[in-house]
Amino acid sequence: METRSHGLVDNWLRHIRDIRTRYGAELEAIPDKSEKINRLCELKVREQVLNVGGTTIIQDAWSREQKLTVHGWIYDLGDGLLGGLGVSSRQDLPIRQE
Repeated sequence: METRSHGLVDNWLRHIRDIRTRYGAELEAIPDKSEKINRLCELKVREQVLNVGGTTIIQDAWSREQKLTVHGWIYDLGDGLLGGLGVSSRQDLPIRQE
């Protein structure tokens, strides 16, 4: 979680840095580096659930009353499992923690 420049990839990393800034106090309270990175990844997925739910494609589907829910999932490199984060977005509930 460094701040130095990496060139063009910084355009992609900017979103991660924004989340690190937004949730900085929470992340700094986690002493273990691996746990801190895992939490940053979870927060990134949560933010992406919001972003995807706000896209015109999803908004248009909801305006047509299509039943559509966006769920936050994460892949754990440590155990190879895909798991839900209990975060979802749907038309009648923009985001929720389950």
